[in-house]
Amino acid sequence: MNRALGDRAWRHFVRWCRARGLRPLPAHPWTVAAYARWCEPRNRFPVIVKRLKSIARVHVLDGRSPPERHPTVTRTLRMIETRTRLKGSRAALFRAEDFVAEDQAPLPARPRQQPSDESPAPRARFMRVRPRLVRRRDPRPIHRP
Repeated sequence: MNRALGDRAWRHFVRWCRARGLRPLPAHPWTVAAYARWCEPRNRFPVIVKRLKSIARVHVLDGRSPPERHPTVTRTLRMIETRTRLKGSRAALFRAEDFVAEDQAPLPARPRQQPSDESPAPRARFMRVRPRLVRRRDPRPIHRP
């Protein structure tokens, strides 16, 4: 492995850990797995593997066990590899023909509501964003001697 690439990958991991308040050395396996998941949309799978190997190299040089061998990390890497392999075989949710440019698609006209003599329809009830503040009283009266 290229020494400069390994050092750069380690520095990147240290910055990532510090930004999240995590300890890079010794790195917890969960931290390494989370870092691999964070790298997934940003890097190709071989680059993620190289980054984890550079993290393992620093751990070994420090006399610690490499976190990349932990079952959590190996399962995460297998999952990333599987998703990468299957990425091209996924079916598209929409076809390009289903979308029309905004300037070409006219907006449907809303029908005007005619005022009626009938009573208005009941309003739909929605959950509030904030709970209603309610003061609760004790139903029992206070008896003081």
